[in-house]
Amino acid sequence: MASIDEVIASIGAGADAVNEIQAQVEGSKAMTEETMGQLQALNVEGAAAAVGACKDQLEECSAMAAALHNKLTEAATAAQSAKQG
Repeated sequence: MASIDEVIASIGAGADAVNEIQAQVEGSKAMTEETMGQLQALNVEGAAAAVGACKDQLEECSAMAAALHNKLTEAATAAQSAKQG
């Protein structure tokens, strides 16, 4: 049977993983912004629009990751409360 400390550690590991994913998403978003700018400079508007849609999806992913991190923090707080009695 898992202890409360193990639960807290597991939640912390999950929160760290979510942070890493969010950082990767933000890196991808930066690349899409750069690519979109290059495509616009070349007057390749159709491709630029498609990359813009990709950027929008990445922004949504980032927001979801932030929300997930917040929920994991709430879960860790609840587990800490359970540990303290």
